[in-house]
Amino acid sequence: SGRPHALMVSTPAALPAARTVASLVAGRGGFRIAYHGIALGLLAIWGADVFAVYASAVGATAWIALLSSGPEKAVLKLVPRLPHTAAAVVRTALVTAAVPVAIALLLVVATAGSPAVVYPLAAAWSAGVGLMTVAVAVHRAAGRPARDSLGFLVLAVLLAASVVLAAVGDLSPAGELALLVLVTLGVAAWSGRAVAPVASLLTRPRRGVTGAVLRAELMLGLYEPLGSAGVGVLYAVLALSDQRDSSTTLYLALLISSVVGSLTLYLLRIYQPVSSLRLRGAGGPAGMVLARRLLTAALISGVLGCALVAMLAENLSATALIALLLGFEIPIHAVISLALFVLENAGRHELTIAASSAAIQFGAVVLLAAVLVPAHGPPAALWVLVASYAVLAATTVPRLRANTEPREA
Repeated sequence: SGRPHALMVSTPAALPAARTVASLVAGRGGFRIAYHGIALGLLAIWGADVFAVYASAVGATAWIALLSSGPEKAVLKLVPRLPHTAAAVVRTALVTAAVPVAIALLLVVATAGSPAVVYPLAAAWSAGVGLMTVAVAVHRAAGRPARDSLGFLVLAVLLAASVVLAAVGDLSPAGELALLVLVTLGVAAWSGRAVAPVASLLTRPRRGVTGAVLRAELMLGLYEPLGSAGVGVLYAVLALSDQRDSSTTLYLALLISSVVGSLTLYLLRIYQPVSSLRLRGAGGPAGMVLARRLLTAALISGVLGCALVAMLAENLSATALIALLLGFEIPIHAVISLALFVLENAGRHELTIAASSAAIQFGAVVLLAAVLVPAHGPPAALWVLVASYAVLAATTVPRLRANTEPREA
């Protein structure tokens, strides 16, 4: 086996310029607006009954896009650190992100002509967005951020155009979803062109490299999917306790939180290549000190928020309780996300702690939701989220060793 060729990486010595950050945020923001906005257009075209078919399929499969978070973060962390094995990192990440696309397309073929085909089509669309996210992450890690912003802006425009085609061509939900799959995969291929020299991608990596990358992807990819699954548990508990109508209240509250949370997580992705280098080796202890302080602040705030809401629950309306809880949930989520970001980009030991902390938080949501949400509804669901952050912080801080130099990852 030959030695992998290094990618053409421009090592990020400094934080991205404000103009670059603004451009990247604009690209993703435009895509998010289009992603949610086309639903309103399709609702107006189809009416509520037909739109429900589309909404059900998209809502049930949107989480698949989050499966790309592990490969994406692995690229952003490892490519700047390990330029000589970058080709193996990129190849593994792209293949991993392409697997859900391939599975969904096979299911499309298997269910073609059936009303159920909308579900694998929606899954393929979601997986396609995830694949594009990984492809543009390779360009960002290699110092080519323009591919990210331009690619997602182009996709936003084409998503909007698909609504016009749905109206003109009288497309069914299945037809519209098939169009969205073609558009997204096409833009993903265009955005991902020349991610690396073909020769480097075809060269066999050293023994053990692919396994190490897959492990990193798994550990890095737990936080966001488990967070989304935790929210799904809250909706499921509401439905199982005959409070399905209350889901709208919870949805509107979490919509505000998700917008801020998504922006926070994307900003962390933008700064990840530089942060990964700075947290490597000698920079690790300072990162651990920061992580401990952030988690301590989250713990104190979470306990304070839960206690305050518990004391005021009988004197405030459900709306007031939700507003108060959001005032705690949004900033605590941001602080927790930053703390786990620091851990993920330090060493192997810290990465394992971050991954297990995400699992602990999910377990806390499941247990607390089963006990509290059936009796207290949406306010309790938000209370459970805040409490789960406190549980995460409380179980993570004791495991951090501030004076231990992180090992390589």
